[in-house]
Amino acid sequence: MQHLGLKAGAGVGIVVLGILGILANRVDWRLWTRSLSYPDRPITSADWYRPRYPVPGNPTPPPWTVAEPRDVPGELSPAVLEEVAAFAEAQNSMALLVLHRDRLIFERYWQGYGPDSPVNGMSMTKNLLGLLIGVAMAEGHINALSDRVGDYLPEWANDPRGDITLEDLLYMKSGLRNDDRTASLSSDLVKLYGGSNLRRLALSIPQAQPPGEVYEYNNVNSQLLAFVLEAATGESFGQYLSSRLWQPIGAEDTFLWMDRPGGSAKAFCCFFATAPDWLRVGHMLLHQGKVSDNPVIPADWIDQMRQESPLEPTYGMHLWIKARTPDYPNVNSASSAPFLDPKAFYLDGRHHQKVYVLPSYDLVIVRLGEEPPAWDDAVIPNTLIEALKPE
Repeated sequence: MQHLGLKAGAGVGIVVLGILGILANRVDWRLWTRSLSYPDRPITSADWYRPRYPVPGNPTPPPWTVAEPRDVPGELSPAVLEEVAAFAEAQNSMALLVLHRDRLIFERYWQGYGPDSPVNGMSMTKNLLGLLIGVAMAEGHINALSDRVGDYLPEWANDPRGDITLEDLLYMKSGLRNDDRTASLSSDLVKLYGGSNLRRLALSIPQAQPPGEVYEYNNVNSQLLAFVLEAATGESFGQYLSSRLWQPIGAEDTFLWMDRPGGSAKAFCCFFATAPDWLRVGHMLLHQGKVSDNPVIPADWIDQMRQESPLEPTYGMHLWIKARTPDYPNVNSASSAPFLDPKAFYLDGRHHQKVYVLPSYDLVIVRLGEEPPAWDDAVIPNTLIEALKPE
């Protein structure tokens, strides 16, 4: 009887192990544990984001000078800089930097953070991805924006979704399902953000409407674009980001968040950098893709990214090009007024991570921080522009 009991117990154990194996394949434990432990301060809690993919930099002196603001015509006075700083501080910011005429005239940090603190740029990562697509085209890895996604991703080679073009992904008009709920573990967005297998998930998203007909800001588009970039170049997103952008601009070593060890980087959201290094990105864009006269991003590609989507005037090719005022119902409103610089464009990440580039006024502004209580995109850029306008 005892012997039979042991056999029965072993059988039950095998069944339990089998059930656990099935559950392990069906349940994404990382998604659950990440959702339960997600930090209250997701922008500045850099240590929480693991595993990581290292992105080496090449730290060099910045291509600007540091200067005190001056209360003279044509310059931004200390008073106006303190005015915008007061707004930034009240909006839960941890950093505000202002660059004018290649002079860093304002740099301030709050809440215990400083110039060496890496923060999650959230969707500003998408903007960097868009820049790298232009580099890959210039290097001949990508033929044209009209290329089919299925020409790069073998899983979709014979799938109707393979007919989505790179332009469709860049302009956010792929027509793929856009389930961007944030309060459900079953939503595409939450599974993309916290899940363990980005590639499997991204390639499983169904077509909701034909490509080219509707603009929808969809994180899946960016993740697919990163897979295209990797297939085209033969390098990981992190490797290509490091060698083609991060090292050439002289930035510090940093990292991307991975879905799992040996998996994929979350190219739609989660690249970490300091405020001065985000300023390096903005300075490079202000100078048409150059750093100290050395080309990093093709100038014509930056111009192309700044051309508005045929379906959404505020959005270019993975780059924001107008203030998102209530006049534009297809995007989340973030500004009470248009930018006073008609040439303005900007990088934008969740909880209002910002790099504003204002070419008409030779200005770059960086704001980083947690979710603000009442953000308004118009306040800081337009206050500074008003101060620079002649009487």
